[in-house]
Amino acid sequence: MKLNVFLLLLIGLLSLQACGGDQTATIEQLEAKVEENPTPEDADALITLYREYIDTHPADTEQNSRYLYRAAGLMYRLNRHNDASMLLKEALKDYYGSDQTANNAYLLASIQEEKLNNPVLATSVYQAIDKAFPSFEQAAEVKSKLSADLPPIQTRIDTLAKGIFDLSTGRVNRRTANNFIESCDLYSMIVPEDPLSPELLHKAGEAARATRAFNSALDIYDRLYKRYPDFEKAPQALFLMAFTLDNDLQRHDEAKTLYESFLEKYPDDDFADDTQFLLKNLGKTDEEIIQSFEDQEESE
Repeated sequence: MKLNVFLLLLIGLLSLQACGGDQTATIEQLEAKVEENPTPEDADALITLYREYIDTHPADTEQNSRYLYRAAGLMYRLNRHNDASMLLKEALKDYYGSDQTANNAYLLASIQEEKLNNPVLATSVYQAIDKAFPSFEQAAEVKSKLSADLPPIQTRIDTLAKGIFDLSTGRVNRRTANNFIESCDLYSMIVPEDPLSPELLHKAGEAARATRAFNSALDIYDRLYKRYPDFEKAPQALFLMAFTLDNDLQRHDEAKTLYESFLEKYPDDDFADDTQFLLKNLGKTDEEIIQSFEDQEESE
């Protein structure tokens, strides 16, 4: 009888640990220590604990969003403002359904404006917050950041697009390109239901590829394809993911999987013939492809 009670207690303890009880308790203890006497070492340790919880509880939207916000706050206090911004973007992208989302976006805008000296991107985020969260507790502060004559987000983004390439030199204006890509990307994260959002994501992906930011392009196309499967350019996003992996990153095995997925899902798409050709010549150099054409002609 005592053994059965012991087993039940043990099972209950393991269940609590599986639900993150031990992790949250450890986090709370270190949070209290950091709040009382913050040190860089303890702050880094706490951020590591936040990350471990998020990695082991990916479905815990509310807690993960809060932990990312707190981690960003710690990064802010350590003057690691780019790292703080990345954490807030992760929260917006992966845990949008949290009650914390408006706060995450507002802190991100504040960091861009006040610490990273990027008023262009900050304004894009403020405009997105104003659109998505009109009843946000900081709504008045958000509106105060937006001048009465500020152009709509679409107009501002179109203006940024025109400045990505310096027509006199043909070079990329990196700052402008990044502001364009990030403005499109973040607007779609903060206002995902806006009909404008999938089109902006598509434009961001094009700009990322054109400026050779291939990993960013992959992430953007992946989100576009998964978040907006009914968008008219969703099939193209899947194709461009495969093409980027194949042509730009030389990750041919991953490209093959996506090419095959594209043909299975969209056999009649305009890119289907191109996909079949690319699959047939996967991993070949241009010279090898030309040689295969010549060999085919000789055999006919």
